[in-house]
Amino acid sequence: MALLVMLASCGGDRETTTPTVGPITESVYASGVVKAAGQYQVYPTVSGQVTALLVKEGDTVKAGTPLLRIDDRSTSASARSASAQLRLLEQNSSDSGPVLAQLRESLVQARDKYALDSVNYERQKTLWAQQIGSKSELEQRELACNTSRAAVTRASKALVEARDRLRTELEVARNNVAISAAGNDDRIPTSLIDGVVYDLLVEPGELATPQKPVAVVGSATDLYLELEVDEKDIARVQVGQVVSVTLELYDDAFDATVTRIIPLMDPRSRTFTVEARFTKAPPRIFPNITAEANIVLQQKQRAITVPAGYLVDGTHVLVGEDERQEVRIGLRDLELVEILEGIDSTTVLYKP
Repeated sequence: MALLVMLASCGGDRETTTPTVGPITESVYASGVVKAAGQYQVYPTVSGQVTALLVKEGDTVKAGTPLLRIDDRSTSASARSASAQLRLLEQNSSDSGPVLAQLRESLVQARDKYALDSVNYERQKTLWAQQIGSKSELEQRELACNTSRAAVTRASKALVEARDRLRTELEVARNNVAISAAGNDDRIPTSLIDGVVYDLLVEPGELATPQKPVAVVGSATDLYLELEVDEKDIARVQVGQVVSVTLELYDDAFDATVTRIIPLMDPRSRTFTVEARFTKAPPRIFPNITAEANIVLQQKQRAITVPAGYLVDGTHVLVGEDERQEVRIGLRDLELVEILEGIDSTTVLYKP
Protein backbone atom coordinates (compact mmCIF):
# COMPACT_ATOMS: atom_id res chain seq x y z
CA MET A 1 0.00 0.00 0.00
CA ALA A 2 1.17 3.49 -0.78
CA LEU A 3 2.21 5.67 2.15
CA LEU A 4 -0.40 8.36 2.66
CA VAL A 5 0.63 11.66 4.24
CA MET A 6 -1.58 14.59 5.19
CA LEU A 7 0.09 17.97 4.59
CA ALA A 8 -1.37 21.22 5.89
CA SER A 9 -2.07 23.99 3.40
CA CYS A 10 -3.83 27.32 3.48
CA GLY A 11 -7.12 25.83 2.37
CA GLY A 12 -6.95 22.75 4.61
CA ASP A 13 -5.25 19.36 4.59
CA ARG A 14 -3.90 18.07 1.27
CA GLU A 15 -3.61 14.30 0.78
CA THR A 16 -0.34 13.03 -0.68
CA THR A 17 1.27 9.73 -1.53
CA THR A 18 4.45 8.26 -2.92
CA PRO A 19 4.54 5.62 -5.67
CA THR A 20 4.94 2.02 -4.59
CA VAL A 21 6.75 -0.86 -6.27
CA GLY A 22 4.85 -4.12 -6.56
CA PRO A 23 2.80 -6.41 -8.81
CA ILE A 24 0.01 -5.19 -11.07
CA THR A 25 -2.40 -7.13 -13.26
CA GLU A 26 -4.45 -5.63 -16.06
CA SER A 27 -7.60 -7.62 -16.79
CA VAL A 28 -11.03 -7.53 -18.43
CA TYR A 29 -14.18 -8.41 -16.46
CA ALA A 30 -16.69 -10.90 -17.87
CA SER A 31 -19.75 -12.70 -16.52
CA GLY A 32 -21.41 -15.86 -17.73
CA VAL A 33 -22.38 -19.43 -16.94
CA VAL A 34 -20.89 -22.92 -16.89
CA LYS A 35 -21.99 -25.09 -19.80
CA ALA A 36 -21.62 -28.81 -20.49
CA ALA A 37 -20.38 -29.55 -23.99
CA GLY A 38 -23.29 -30.77 -26.08
CA GLN A 39 -25.79 -29.93 -23.33
CA TYR A 40 -29.35 -30.11 -24.61
CA GLN A 41 -32.93 -30.78 -23.55
CA VAL A 42 -34.54 -33.99 -24.76
CA TYR A 43 -37.95 -33.51 -26.38
CA PRO A 44 -40.15 -36.49 -27.36
CA THR A 45 -41.39 -36.60 -30.94
CA VAL A 46 -44.87 -37.81 -29.96
CA SER A 47 -47.47 -37.16 -27.30
CA GLY A 48 -48.44 -39.86 -24.86
CA GLN A 49 -48.32 -41.19 -21.32
CA VAL A 50 -44.88 -42.01 -19.86
CA THR A 51 -44.97 -45.71 -19.01
CA ALA A 52 -41.38 -46.22 -17.81
CA LEU A 53 -38.15 -44.35 -17.07
CA LEU A 54 -35.23 -46.37 -18.42
CA VAL A 55 -32.42 -44.34 -16.78
CA LYS A 56 -31.84 -42.40 -13.53
CA GLU A 57 -30.51 -38.91 -12.95
CA GLY A 58 -26.72 -39.04 -12.90
CA ASP A 59 -26.50 -42.13 -15.13
CA THR A 60 -23.79 -42.18 -17.77
CA VAL A 61 -25.25 -42.91 -21.20
CA LYS A 62 -24.02 -43.59 -24.71
CA ALA A 63 -25.44 -42.07 -27.89
CA GLY A 64 -28.58 -44.03 -28.69
CA THR A 65 -29.30 -45.14 -25.10
CA PRO A 66 -33.11 -45.27 -24.49
CA LEU A 67 -34.20 -42.81 -21.82
CA LEU A 68 -37.92 -43.53 -21.31
CA ARG A 69 -40.93 -45.20 -22.92
CA ILE A 70 -44.08 -43.37 -24.09
CA ASP A 71 -47.46 -44.87 -24.92
CA ASP A 72 -48.43 -42.86 -28.02
CA ARG A 73 -52.12 -42.63 -28.93
CA SER A 74 -52.31 -39.26 -30.59
CA THR A 75 -49.86 -39.10 -33.49
CA SER A 76 -51.93 -36.69 -35.56
CA ALA A 77 -52.51 -34.35 -32.62
CA SER A 78 -48.78 -34.41 -31.96
CA ALA A 79 -48.03 -33.35 -35.52
CA ARG A 80 -50.42 -30.38 -35.27
CA SER A 81 -48.97 -29.33 -31.91
CA ALA A 82 -45.41 -29.55 -33.28
CA SER A 83 -46.31 -27.26 -36.18
CA ALA A 84 -47.93 -24.71 -33.87
CA GLN A 85 -44.97 -24.82 -31.48
CA LEU A 86 -42.55 -24.27 -34.36
CA ARG A 87 -44.38 -21.12 -35.47
CA LEU A 88 -44.37 -19.76 -31.93
CA LEU A 89 -40.67 -20.50 -31.37
CA GLU A 90 -39.67 -18.99 -34.71
CA GLN A 91 -41.30 -15.78 -33.56
CA ASN A 92 -39.90 -15.86 -30.01
CA SER A 93 -36.34 -16.84 -30.94
CA SER A 94 -35.89 -14.13 -33.58
CA ASP A 95 -33.86 -11.04 -32.69
CA SER A 96 -37.03 -8.95 -32.78
CA GLY A 97 -39.09 -11.56 -30.90
CA PRO A 98 -40.87 -10.39 -27.73
CA VAL A 99 -39.04 -12.72 -25.32
CA LEU A 100 -35.42 -11.89 -26.21
CA ALA A 101 -36.18 -8.25 -26.97
CA GLN A 102 -37.60 -7.72 -23.49
CA LEU A 103 -34.65 -9.48 -21.81
CA ARG A 104 -32.08 -7.54 -23.85
CA GLU A 105 -33.83 -4.29 -22.98
CA SER A 106 -33.76 -5.27 -19.30
CA LEU A 107 -30.00 -5.93 -19.55
CA VAL A 108 -29.39 -2.59 -21.26
CA GLN A 109 -31.40 -0.80 -18.56
CA ALA A 110 -29.50 -2.68 -15.83
CA ARG A 111 -26.13 -1.73 -17.37
CA ASP A 112 -27.20 1.91 -17.69
CA LYS A 113 -28.31 2.01 -14.06
CA TYR A 114 -25.08 0.35 -12.91
CA ALA A 115 -23.04 2.89 -14.88
CA LEU A 116 -24.97 5.76 -13.27
CA ASP A 117 -24.75 4.28 -9.76
CA SER A 118 -21.01 3.64 -10.22
CA VAL A 119 -20.41 7.27 -11.20
CA ASN A 120 -22.50 8.50 -8.26
CA TYR A 121 -20.62 6.21 -5.87
CA GLU A 122 -17.20 7.37 -7.10
CA ARG A 123 -18.32 10.99 -6.91
CA GLN A 124 -19.56 10.49 -3.34
CA LYS A 125 -16.27 8.80 -2.37
CA THR A 126 -14.36 11.78 -3.71
CA LEU A 127 -16.61 14.17 -1.77
CA TRP A 128 -16.28 12.11 1.40
CA ALA A 129 -12.49 12.09 1.03
CA GLN A 130 -12.74 15.88 1.15
CA GLN A 131 -15.04 15.66 4.21
CA ILE A 132 -18.02 16.75 2.14
CA GLY A 133 -21.32 14.95 2.65
CA SER A 134 -22.02 12.23 5.19
CA LYS A 135 -20.96 8.66 5.81
CA SER A 136 -24.61 7.63 5.39
CA GLU A 137 -24.75 9.13 1.90
CA LEU A 138 -21.58 7.24 0.95
CA GLU A 139 -22.99 3.96 2.24
CA GLN A 140 -26.24 4.52 0.33
CA ARG A 141 -24.30 5.17 -2.89
CA GLU A 142 -22.20 2.03 -2.30
CA LEU A 143 -25.31 -0.08 -1.65
CA ALA A 144 -26.97 1.23 -4.82
CA CYS A 145 -23.82 0.45 -6.83
CA ASN A 146 -23.60 -3.12 -5.46
CA THR A 147 -27.31 -3.69 -6.06
CA SER A 148 -27.02 -2.46 -9.65
CA ARG A 149 -24.02 -4.70 -10.30
CA ALA A 150 -25.96 -7.71 -9.03
CA ALA A 151 -28.89 -6.72 -11.23
CA VAL A 152 -26.60 -6.70 -14.30
CA THR A 153 -25.40 -10.22 -13.44
CA ARG A 154 -28.96 -11.47 -13.03
CA ALA A 155 -30.16 -9.83 -16.26
CA SER A 156 -27.17 -11.22 -18.18
CA LYS A 157 -27.79 -14.71 -16.84
CA ALA A 158 -31.50 -14.52 -17.68
CA LEU A 159 -30.73 -13.45 -21.25
CA VAL A 160 -28.16 -16.23 -21.80
CA GLU A 161 -30.44 -18.91 -20.39
CA ALA A 162 -33.48 -17.73 -22.37
CA ARG A 163 -31.53 -17.47 -25.61
CA ASP A 164 -30.06 -20.96 -25.20
CA ARG A 165 -33.42 -22.41 -24.24
CA LEU A 166 -35.24 -20.84 -27.19
CA ARG A 167 -32.56 -21.90 -29.65
CA THR A 168 -32.70 -25.47 -28.36
CA GLU A 169 -36.49 -25.51 -28.40
CA LEU A 170 -36.56 -24.11 -31.92
CA GLU A 171 -34.17 -26.75 -33.24
CA VAL A 172 -36.10 -29.53 -31.52
CA ALA A 173 -39.42 -28.17 -32.82
CA ARG A 174 -38.09 -28.19 -36.39
CA ASN A 175 -36.98 -31.77 -35.95
CA ASN A 176 -40.36 -32.68 -34.50
CA VAL A 177 -42.19 -31.29 -37.52
CA ALA A 178 -39.92 -33.17 -39.93
CA ILE A 179 -40.33 -36.39 -37.98
CA SER A 180 -44.12 -36.01 -37.76
CA ALA A 181 -44.37 -35.31 -41.48
CA ALA A 182 -42.43 -38.50 -42.20
CA GLY A 183 -44.80 -40.48 -40.00
CA ASN A 184 -42.13 -41.31 -37.41
CA ASP A 185 -43.85 -41.84 -34.07
CA ASP A 186 -40.88 -42.96 -32.06
CA ARG A 187 -42.09 -43.79 -28.55
CA ILE A 188 -38.63 -44.23 -26.99
CA PRO A 189 -36.55 -41.02 -26.86
CA THR A 190 -32.82 -41.76 -26.87
CA SER A 191 -29.67 -39.84 -26.00
CA LEU A 192 -28.01 -38.09 -28.92
CA ILE A 193 -24.55 -38.01 -27.32
CA ASP A 194 -22.25 -39.82 -24.92
CA GLY A 195 -22.73 -38.06 -21.61
CA VAL A 196 -24.69 -37.81 -18.37
CA VAL A 197 -28.41 -37.56 -17.66
CA TYR A 198 -28.42 -34.33 -15.66
CA ASP A 199 -32.17 -34.20 -15.09
CA LEU A 200 -35.35 -36.19 -15.73
CA LEU A 201 -38.30 -33.83 -16.05
CA VAL A 202 -41.20 -36.32 -16.06
CA GLU A 203 -42.45 -39.23 -13.95
CA PRO A 204 -44.25 -42.45 -14.97
CA GLY A 205 -47.93 -41.71 -15.59
CA GLU A 206 -47.34 -38.09 -16.69
CA LEU A 207 -48.17 -36.85 -20.18
CA ALA A 208 -45.17 -36.25 -22.45
CA THR A 209 -45.54 -33.82 -25.35
CA PRO A 210 -43.20 -32.38 -28.01
CA GLN A 211 -43.60 -28.97 -26.34
CA LYS A 212 -42.17 -30.12 -23.00
CA PRO A 213 -38.62 -31.43 -22.41
CA VAL A 214 -38.37 -34.78 -20.64
CA ALA A 215 -34.65 -34.85 -19.80
CA VAL A 216 -31.41 -32.85 -19.88
CA VAL A 217 -28.28 -34.57 -21.22
CA GLY A 218 -24.75 -33.21 -21.58
CA SER A 219 -21.09 -34.15 -21.49
CA ALA A 220 -19.92 -35.88 -18.31
CA THR A 221 -16.43 -34.38 -18.28
CA ASP A 222 -16.23 -31.52 -20.79
CA LEU A 223 -17.60 -28.46 -19.00
CA TYR A 224 -16.63 -24.97 -20.12
CA LEU A 225 -17.37 -21.30 -19.47
CA GLU A 226 -19.53 -19.15 -21.70
CA LEU A 227 -18.67 -15.51 -20.91
CA GLU A 228 -19.94 -12.16 -22.13
CA VAL A 229 -17.32 -9.46 -22.78
CA ASP A 230 -18.19 -5.81 -23.39
CA GLU A 231 -17.51 -4.45 -26.87
CA LYS A 232 -15.01 -1.88 -25.55
CA ASP A 233 -12.82 -4.69 -24.19
CA ILE A 234 -13.11 -7.44 -26.82
CA ALA A 235 -10.24 -6.16 -29.01
CA ARG A 236 -7.79 -6.89 -26.18
CA VAL A 237 -9.03 -10.45 -25.56
CA GLN A 238 -7.14 -13.26 -27.33
CA VAL A 239 -7.30 -17.05 -27.43
CA GLY A 240 -4.86 -18.51 -24.90
CA GLN A 241 -5.16 -15.77 -22.28
CA VAL A 242 -5.44 -16.82 -18.63
CA VAL A 243 -8.82 -16.36 -16.93
CA SER A 244 -9.39 -16.16 -13.16
CA VAL A 245 -12.86 -17.54 -12.41
CA THR A 246 -15.04 -17.36 -9.29
CA LEU A 247 -18.10 -19.58 -8.83
CA GLU A 248 -20.97 -19.43 -6.35
CA LEU A 249 -20.04 -22.94 -5.16
CA TYR A 250 -16.52 -22.10 -3.95
CA ASP A 251 -14.64 -19.35 -2.16
CA ASP A 252 -11.44 -19.94 -4.14
CA ALA A 253 -10.76 -18.73 -7.68
CA PHE A 254 -9.98 -21.18 -10.49
CA ASP A 255 -7.80 -20.74 -13.55
CA ALA A 256 -9.07 -21.19 -17.08
CA THR A 257 -7.90 -20.38 -20.61
CA VAL A 258 -9.68 -18.55 -23.40
CA THR A 259 -10.38 -21.13 -26.12
CA ARG A 260 -12.81 -19.38 -28.45
CA ILE A 261 -13.98 -15.88 -29.31
CA ILE A 262 -17.21 -15.67 -31.28
CA PRO A 263 -16.64 -12.66 -33.60
CA LEU A 264 -20.24 -11.47 -33.66
CA MET A 265 -21.53 -8.80 -31.28
CA ASP A 266 -24.95 -9.07 -29.75
CA PRO A 267 -26.49 -5.78 -30.95
CA ARG A 268 -28.72 -5.40 -27.88
CA SER A 269 -26.33 -6.16 -25.02
CA ARG A 270 -23.29 -4.85 -26.96
CA THR A 271 -21.28 -7.88 -25.84
CA PHE A 272 -19.29 -10.70 -27.44
CA THR A 273 -19.41 -14.35 -26.37
CA VAL A 274 -16.07 -15.80 -25.24
CA GLU A 275 -15.57 -19.44 -24.31
CA ALA A 276 -12.97 -20.61 -21.80
CA ARG A 277 -12.02 -24.00 -20.39
CA PHE A 278 -10.73 -24.75 -16.92
CA THR A 279 -7.01 -25.44 -16.58
CA LYS A 280 -7.91 -27.60 -13.60
CA ALA A 281 -11.61 -28.18 -13.06
CA PRO A 282 -13.16 -27.61 -9.59
CA PRO A 283 -13.83 -30.74 -7.50
CA ARG A 284 -17.52 -30.65 -8.42
CA ILE A 285 -19.21 -28.43 -10.93
CA PHE A 286 -22.61 -28.28 -12.57
CA PRO A 287 -24.03 -26.79 -15.77
CA ASN A 288 -25.80 -23.40 -15.68
CA ILE A 289 -24.16 -22.10 -12.47
CA THR A 290 -23.14 -18.45 -12.54
CA ALA A 291 -19.51 -17.51 -13.10
CA GLU A 292 -17.62 -14.23 -12.82
CA ALA A 293 -14.23 -13.94 -14.50
CA ASN A 294 -11.27 -11.66 -15.03
CA ILE A 295 -9.43 -12.24 -18.31
CA VAL A 296 -5.77 -11.41 -17.66
CA LEU A 297 -4.31 -9.12 -20.34
CA GLN A 298 -0.87 -8.36 -18.86
CA GLN A 299 1.02 -8.86 -15.60
CA LYS A 300 4.13 -7.37 -14.01
CA GLN A 301 5.65 -8.45 -10.72
CA ARG A 302 7.61 -5.22 -10.15
CA ALA A 303 6.08 -2.02 -11.36
CA ILE A 304 5.99 1.57 -10.09
CA THR A 305 2.33 2.26 -9.39
CA VAL A 306 0.19 5.10 -8.07
CA PRO A 307 -3.53 5.18 -7.20
CA ALA A 308 -5.60 5.98 -10.28
CA GLY A 309 -7.18 8.90 -8.45
CA TYR A 310 -3.84 10.76 -8.51
CA LEU A 311 -3.81 11.11 -12.31
CA VAL A 312 -4.68 14.49 -13.80
CA ASP A 313 -6.14 14.47 -17.33
CA GLY A 314 -4.89 10.92 -17.73
CA THR A 315 -1.24 11.85 -18.41
CA HIS A 316 -0.10 14.10 -15.54
CA VAL A 317 0.39 14.03 -11.77
CA LEU A 318 0.83 16.82 -9.23
CA VAL A 319 4.35 16.94 -7.75
CA GLY A 320 3.58 20.16 -5.92
CA GLU A 321 0.46 21.98 -4.81
CA ASP A 322 0.14 23.48 -8.30
CA GLU A 323 3.01 21.82 -10.19
CA ARG A 324 2.11 19.25 -12.85
CA GLN A 325 4.45 16.55 -14.16
CA GLU A 326 3.79 14.61 -17.34
CA VAL A 327 4.07 10.80 -17.00
CA ARG A 328 3.89 7.81 -19.33
CA ILE A 329 1.27 5.25 -18.34
CA GLY A 330 1.62 1.46 -18.56
CA LEU A 331 -0.71 -1.16 -17.10
CA ARG A 332 -3.75 -0.30 -15.01
CA ASP A 333 -6.28 -2.16 -12.89
CA LEU A 334 -9.33 -0.99 -10.96
CA GLU A 335 -7.23 0.87 -8.36
CA LEU A 336 -3.65 1.35 -9.59
CA VAL A 337 -1.85 2.74 -12.62
CA GLU A 338 1.69 1.81 -13.68
CA ILE A 339 4.07 4.74 -14.26
CA LEU A 340 6.72 4.06 -16.91
CA GLU A 341 8.39 7.50 -17.10
CA GLY A 342 8.18 10.92 -15.48
CA ILE A 343 8.56 10.13 -11.74
CA ASP A 344 10.23 7.58 -9.50
CA SER A 345 9.29 5.75 -6.31
CA THR A 346 10.48 8.63 -4.09
CA THR A 347 8.40 11.37 -5.73
CA VAL A 348 5.76 12.90 -3.46
CA LEU A 349 2.44 13.27 -5.26
CA TYR A 350 -0.47 15.52 -4.38
CA LYS A 351 -4.03 14.34 -4.84
CA PRO A 352 -5.97 16.50 -7.31
